Amino acid sequence: MRTLRLYQTACPVYTLGPFARYGIWVQGCQKRCPGCASPLAQPLDGGYEADLVTLCERILCEPLIEGITISGGEPFLQSEALYVLVDELRKRRDIGVIVYTGCSFEEIAKDPLTGLCDAIIDGNYIQELDDGRALRGSSNQRLACLTERYRHTIGFGSFRRTTELLSTKEGKLSLVGIPGKGDVQAAEGLRRFWIERD
Repeated sequence: MRTLRLYQTACPVYTLGPFARYGIWVQGCQKRCPGCASPLAQPLDGGYEADLVTLCERILCEPLIEGITISGGEPFLQSEALYVLVDELRKRRDIGVIVYTGCSFEEIAKDPLTGLCDAIIDGNYIQELDDGRALRGSSNQRLACLTERYRHTIGFGSFRRTTELLSTKEGKLSLVGIPGKGDVQAAEGLRRFWIERD
């Protein structure tokens, strides 16, 4: 397994877990949740192929990050490639791993990638259950802390979510984080302004 199909990457990211993180959004998801925050990451043939060695080196060259957050798309559609990436990162550096998945934890509990994660946020996004809490899209989603690394620093809590508007490694302007009501429209307006001024 030498490549990973990606939608985008961004660094540093502060909205998808504690501390500075390297954000990885994989390409491809078959769930098609209404109101998905990343609909362009859904097509299985979209995005681009990324070389795992190059991506690993790029992540390791970011000295200030504490960990990575993997989202999508659906990470567990490419769990073999992600396992190779995370395993190599962990051999070379103490790096935290958070994964967002539309699968239930029970569905991916025995996947080798799960064994390399410190925390997993699971479950389909359900628009009607969007409660605005940080780090999750809807109240049906669960947080599983699989190690002690984030047990006292991550949680849905009562605080509201935040988003970041970042220039990604691919040169796109992207809304990063879990958008609240109105965030997507505001970001779309900024994207149009960004494109028009060029």
